[in-house]
Amino acid sequence: MIQGSIVPNITIFAEDGSLDRAKTQWHMRWMFQHGVDGLFLTGSYGAGPLMSIDERVEVYRMAKEVADEFPGKFLLPHVGCIDTESTVYLARQAEKIGVVAIGAVPPFYYKHSDDVVVQYYKEIIDAVKIPVFAYNNPETSRFTFSFKTVQRLQKMGLAGLKDSPLNVGFITRVAYDAQVNNKDFQVIIGTSTGWLPFYYMGVRACIAGMNNWAPEIMTAMLKWTFEGNDDMAKKAYVVMMDLSAKLHFTDSTIASHMALYARGFDAGYPRKPMLLPPFTDPKYKEIRSDIMAAFETLGLEFTAGTHNVTEA
Repeated sequence: MIQGSIVPNITIFAEDGSLDRAKTQWHMRWMFQHGVDGLFLTGSYGAGPLMSIDERVEVYRMAKEVADEFPGKFLLPHVGCIDTESTVYLARQAEKIGVVAIGAVPPFYYKHSDDVVVQYYKEIIDAVKIPVFAYNNPETSRFTFSFKTVQRLQKMGLAGLKDSPLNVGFITRVAYDAQVNNKDFQVIIGTSTGWLPFYYMGVRACIAGMNNWAPEIMTAMLKWTFEGNDDMAKKAYVVMMDLSAKLHFTDSTIASHMALYARGFDAGYPRKPMLLPPFTDPKYKEIRSDIMAAFETLGLEFTAGTHNVTEA
């Protein structure tokens, strides 16, 4: 079972739009050092749809180099593409590199039927021996998984489901069906929202964007949860939800870059057409103040880098 705090990590680019290998690996290493258990690579945060196939494979390789420095850390790359051929190719490349599992959003942009999506996942599952997770993200894929579709995919060998919309009726039905009927099937929530209630129903892993810029908070919350320290877990959950809401003023990828800069770390650039606000924007100082307040509330040590744009 995949367990713990996973990050849908951003991919860092240079000003000219090329992949910034050094900063991307620094960021991966920094998150591992602060308690993140695994990387969900080249998803929405990671600019996967904005990257070439070769660039995505390169990010998998870079991540593997870093993960090998930290025993017990793992990689769960997102391999989903708009077409089946590219998705299967990425799945095979990820398996060769040595990841624990892969995830894939349904083929996006076009509106597809259940049968088309099932066939898409069947070809991914048949192409590799490692676990395959479907990724339910209707906001970006234009496809919403139903319980019947999940059941069809389970019979084909689907290992689990990463779910972002968190429809309680759907997720509880999928999760409890797997538990009651002893299915080897895992639900991973694709957000920190709902972590505590879903933990109580058996979920043991979440993919949280906050890990990109405040992994200390997510690490503490999951630690207290797994230890059974309900009071501190609930306190951390409330702080996390409040801080998360304050960072949802723009696209999550852009907000992650801004939050890293607010903490004094050089987070490079997102890939265009995404753009960062100028460093003179007062939002950077506001973000820094909000993060520091959250750390203080939880009694966590706040550390900052030397690239201090909040004094610009």
